[in-house]
Amino acid sequence: MTRIDFYVLDAHRRDAREQFAARLAAKAVRAGQRPIILCDDDAGRARLSALCWNLPSTFLPTAPLHAAEAPSAPVLLALETELDALGPAPLPAHEWLINLRLVRSAHFAAFDRVAEIICQDDAVREAGRAHYRFYRERGYPLHHHELKGREA
Repeated sequence: MTRIDFYVLDAHRRDAREQFAARLAAKAVRAGQRPIILCDDDAGRARLSALCWNLPSTFLPTAPLHAAEAPSAPVLLALETELDALGPAPLPAHEWLINLRLVRSAHFAAFDRVAEIICQDDAVREAGRAHYRFYRERGYPLHHHELKGREA
């Protein structure tokens, strides 16, 4: 069953979620796992790509889900519509889904682990609460990580 991790940041800025997602993806890769970061749009995907490629002391290549280099990239950056377009085809062999959307992914159960990153922005907190209720009501194992004193 998919493990769901909620990472709650002290930060109010939404971009803190992206910064944390890049670092979390790097941690997953160091542990031998491959994450997919789910973005809202192409602009979010471009920001995440830049963050991952420019992490201090870490080289973390990324690729869009549909790119030719996707099979060899340790981190894929995807949009929900791209996951939908795969239809009945299996998702790429990635263990983590890091969700940066305010909407829960319909594909979450295809992953071993889902990370929901919450900041103190009202809309993000409300979406996070709705996601938490959804997962809890369906019996998914939930893990809560309060990241106090960290901006991102």
